Amino acid sequence: MKTKKERVLYLDILNIVAILSVVALHCNGIVHQYSTSRSWATALIVECICYFAVPVFLMVSGANLLDYRKKYDTKTFFKKRFTKVLIPSFFWILAMVLWKTKLCELEITNVKTFFNIIFNNEEQYTYYFIWEILGVYLTLPIISKIVENEKNNNLLWYFVIIYFVFNSSLPYILSIFEIQYNKSFSLRIGDYYIYVILGYLLSKIDIKKKYRILLYVFGILSIVFRYFMTYYFSRKYGYLDRSTWGYFQFHCIILSCAVFVFFKNLKYGKVSDKGKLIIAKIANCSFGVYLIHLIIKYYEIRLLGLNIHSWEFRTFGIISTYLISLIIVMILKKIPIIKKVVA
Repeated sequence: MKTKKERVLYLDILNIVAILSVVALHCNGIVHQYSTSRSWATALIVECICYFAVPVFLMVSGANLLDYRKKYDTKTFFKKRFTKVLIPSFFWILAMVLWKTKLCELEITNVKTFFNIIFNNEEQYTYYFIWEILGVYLTLPIISKIVENEKNNNLLWYFVIIYFVFNSSLPYILSIFEIQYNKSFSLRIGDYYIYVILGYLLSKIDIKKKYRILLYVFGILSIVFRYFMTYYFSRKYGYLDRSTWGYFQFHCIILSCAVFVFFKNLKYGKVSDKGKLIIAKIANCSFGVYLIHLIIKYYEIRLLGLNIHSWEFRTFGIISTYLISLIIVMILKKIPIIKKVVA
């Protein structure tokens, strides 16, 4: 049984890689406005490479939490998770509402409007992940019962295989032939749970090197596939083609698994205990970075007069936005009471 303080190094590193990828996606947000420019084409490269960000976050959560019953009871689980997520989330949701109202980007006319803004992420579109992760936490105690007995892992593999075939692959493959798939014939469990379960399963097994290499090849091919399909059909139609956009399509699942397995199997023998502690502290800031980084990005652009289409902003801006956000979160974490708003 793991102690409360024990950390898994590769999961912390995946956490950091995932939040960096989130920042990279948002610094290359011009990809959502199709054009024939080189900046759009290069932004699409970043989009396709970093698309694993949210799925890998969920995989890390699955690896860390799906067997929580071995460490504490469900009451403690909810206390830990919702305290860690709810307080900072609601604080920054309200802060974002006030900020966007001041910028005249939101108008609150009554209580109904206020709640509609929050529940529909109108204050900040990226905050959709807050509701997704809270939904994952609500469901997790049910799925966690399966893993109390490791023999039940076969049930989880059944989930993964059936989901991959009927939810992720068939709908897209049939759409190529202009056949509309009946999505009722699919696994009827929340989509994001494919990543929670995969994170747990992949953290428990050792994959032979030859199969890992094969997975990495398919991961790279998944990036290439999505890039060229998006590029080709967008050029053909004259608008952004989103037919290969979606976290639950087969190529995203393959890419996310490849990234997870790659970092799991890196050699970390030379990382000192002090280095592991530093990495853990940085990883602990990731949710806070997620909550504030778009505010930082906003003021970077306006105060420095940056062009969001420039290659400098879409490359160096990733590092500056992340580092500034990280430093702010680290400082806030040192202030009593205030530290609760950055998890």
